[in-house]
Amino acid sequence: MEDQSYLDKKYFIDPYVYNCPFCNRRNVVYEQEDFFTFDWSNEKTCYVYMVKCSSCKKVSMHLSYSDIRNKNSIYDPKPFSKNIDIDSQIFYSVPTSFFVMDSRIPRLVRELITEAEGCLKMNYLTGASACMRKAIYELLILRDAEGDDYESRIKSLKEKHPESDPALFDILVHIQDMTSDKIHEQSWDKWDSHYLKLIIETLKTVLHDIYVIPTVKKERHDTIQRLRQSVAEDKKKNAGGKDSSASGF
Repeated sequence: MEDQSYLDKKYFIDPYVYNCPFCNRRNVVYEQEDFFTFDWSNEKTCYVYMVKCSSCKKVSMHLSYSDIRNKNSIYDPKPFSKNIDIDSQIFYSVPTSFFVMDSRIPRLVRELITEAEGCLKMNYLTGASACMRKAIYELLILRDAEGDDYESRIKSLKEKHPESDPALFDILVHIQDMTSDKIHEQSWDKWDSHYLKLIIETLKTVLHDIYVIPTVKKERHDTIQRLRQSVAEDKKKNAGGKDSSASGF
């Protein structure tokens, strides 16, 4: 069967279903909550599509320079036309990514990355670069990374989290200009878009490893412990009150 995993990285899969950026459900039905236009410039009209998830009921906003609505919407409830790649017609979305960062990640770092993604989407590379530099420095402070310079502090962070892929920290160590004496968190030098995408995705993965995975593991461990306790209690009852501690549970 053909690999279609690339669809999980899209916002809109087709005129009927999309990947919700809020509840992170895949292939969930959506509906057009609202639509309006405004003048982007003297010559250009911007079309605004407000889309609601049928599962979590949250609404996302999508901007396009094209009218891609379904012209037969009176008879067909889908909001967009058939036979078009909807994502390719959208130049900006809020949230900027189909993935909303987990709330267990510190709010300041999440906001900086979200702002960087928004700047990158609009090709504001200087602003995106500044936000990502600040996000990395804030993470180093939050995790009490030690060292007299950027490189040593990233290596300290790497040592604090051996469960994460060390290659991720190596990428952060070798970020262009970050190790220069003249570069610091107030730097406004810009990086190109491909470089920024690498930094953003690397930092997101590091944050997920540090803040989300340990909590998920603990929740799963607690669930298993509760199930074990339940089984042990059932075995004890079925044995007429006899201690079943030697049963392996």
